[in-house]
Amino acid sequence: MNEKELLTGILTKIHNKTSEEIEELLYDKSSDSDEVTLKESALDLVLDEDVKRVEKFKSSAKPDKDELKSIRDRTIKEVMEDFEKKLKGKYGIESTSKGLDLVQEAVNTVSECDITDDKVKNHFLYLELESNSVKKEDYDALHTEYEEFKLNQDRTTTFSRVERDILGVFAKLNPIESQNPVVAQTRREDFLRKFEPYDYELQENGNHLILQNEKRMEDKHGHPIKFYDFVQGVAALNYEFAVSTDKGNAGNTGNGSGSRLDVPKDEREYLAKMTELMQKGDKEGQQKLYQAWQESKNR
Repeated sequence: MNEKELLTGILTKIHNKTSEEIEELLYDKSSDSDEVTLKESALDLVLDEDVKRVEKFKSSAKPDKDELKSIRDRTIKEVMEDFEKKLKGKYGIESTSKGLDLVQEAVNTVSECDITDDKVKNHFLYLELESNSVKKEDYDALHTEYEEFKLNQDRTTTFSRVERDILGVFAKLNPIESQNPVVAQTRREDFLRKFEPYDYELQENGNHLILQNEKRMEDKHGHPIKFYDFVQGVAALNYEFAVSTDKGNAGNTGNGSGSRLDVPKDEREYLAKMTELMQKGDKEGQQKLYQAWQESKNR
């Protein structure tokens, strides 16, 4: 199996297309032979198709109304049966009535006992319960305060781990910081505060999920934004990075292998080059490409 067959086979499965449709999308055919060549825009075309696939998937995802109705009806039935059982046991009712009819029988049974509110309130058990009870509004306020405290504690613990990993990524970016330690620390604390509005779902590999309004942040392909890229993006808005250059090649930005790295003309070219560097595992090249792209946008 050659690379063309492998690529075509994968994309036919992902996009539910025929091999002929995939080949027509990615390859140009020679007019005088059977030879085909990969289009220069092949990566952009594949990415565009993936965006369409994700959008179609999201628009077609609908809840199963019949299943939801079944769950609701079953829950209501179980709750009512439990309530009716307890009601019969409490008032000693032997009846086949259900729902409101059973409640009415219970009311009639209580009424026959000639119990008034004053008699209940004067009973020693009521008085003891009243003296040891807390007002509902006081209890609700205390409960809310406790839940908020617990939530803040959990959030603080989570962010403490995230903050450590943010600083780890930050250090690898080789930021240019002030020589004044007080200024450097103050600016770093301000940088860390920019991550506080978000929530995080911790991952063992350090690629934590970033949550905003209880939803994970995703790119246009429906994939979660990588933690490293997120930190790098925020850092780029607050710091400049030290970029080393090869001797004899001043003014050019290296790609990690000593060769010249041309500044991308547009975002599509930038994404294509970044994808290529990611596939090679060239972390230094990714950083330099990102820095060059950011600098070109500020010119």
